[in-house]
Amino acid sequence: MVDFLKSIGGIIIGIGVLLGSIFLLVFFIKGGVWLGAMVLPWLSIMMWLVFILNIIIFLPLGIFKKTRSVSAFGFVISSYVYGLTLWFWALLLTYLIWGTRAVFIGLFIAGIGVIPIAILATAFKGEWIITGEIILLLVLTYGSRMLGFYFAERVDEINNYE
Repeated sequence: MVDFLKSIGGIIIGIGVLLGSIFLLVFFIKGGVWLGAMVLPWLSIMMWLVFILNIIIFLPLGIFKKTRSVSAFGFVISSYVYGLTLWFWALLLTYLIWGTRAVFIGLFIAGIGVIPIAILATAFKGEWIITGEIILLLVLTYGSRMLGFYFAERVDEINNYE
């Protein structure tokens, strides 16, 4: 009888942990959506300012050997600004179009799955311009990071030959 009661207690604790985990996940999703709605306008402004800095300052600095490291640093940091903006935007789009389940699935896929799910959601809804903008921001995120790494490699090559 003691073993039976212990097993029942274990099952009840397991169900409690499962329900608590689901509650925390829903709370995290709703909180993330709320946070995204609050910070996305600011991130969008910051993203455009960083884009202008990339074009006007960091891209020309990448041409010269002595300033290439500053350019590399600027492009890598800006890729994180683009990526954060993209992630929150994709989170909000996924939540608004397909709901909590889709966000849960997207977060389950290494946390970044909301981006491909947002692409699918906007494409299936026929929002082709938004789909293109998400893809463009994804290319901008990884493109600026690759360009920053390229400039950093060029700095290392020059330092190795000197």
